Amino acid sequence: MARIFAYYWVPGDNDDQEHPNAFEVVHEGHGVKLKDVKAGFPLPGQYHFRFKMKWESGAVWMDVTNEESMVPMFEDKVITKVLRVNWGKTQKPVPSDVPSASPDTSPLASGDSEDLLFGESSAPQVGQPKTSGKDDFDMLFG
Repeated sequence: MARIFAYYWVPGDNDDQEHPNAFEVVHEGHGVKLKDVKAGFPLPGQYHFRFKMKWESGAVWMDVTNEESMVPMFEDKVITKVLRVNWGKTQKPVPSDVPSASPDTSPLASGDSEDLLFGESSAPQVGQPKTSGKDDFDMLFG
């Protein structure tokens, strides 16, 4: 087993790219895999990892999502920008006494599309002329 330091920062935590955090990654010695990085990552929760790599004359960030994939190295270091997906907490289950919405119970199922903001029917009436004499589009321009 080999060991290497991975350098990371979490932009959402106001970490500084110029002063990254570090943690030790234990790997099999034939390169570092994403699963090795995730196993050593010190923060709780679920994260998305982007790894810095050299591309032509500059550096780019490469998303690695396959656990068995080797992560790219930059100047012989693992450098990663870590994006938090969640804190690792599970959502509370919905109580069984809360009714669920279904197409049959929807207020729109009856064909009436009342505008909940203004309280008027927002559905266009087929075959009926407009009630106002002005075109609403023209009101925008003068």
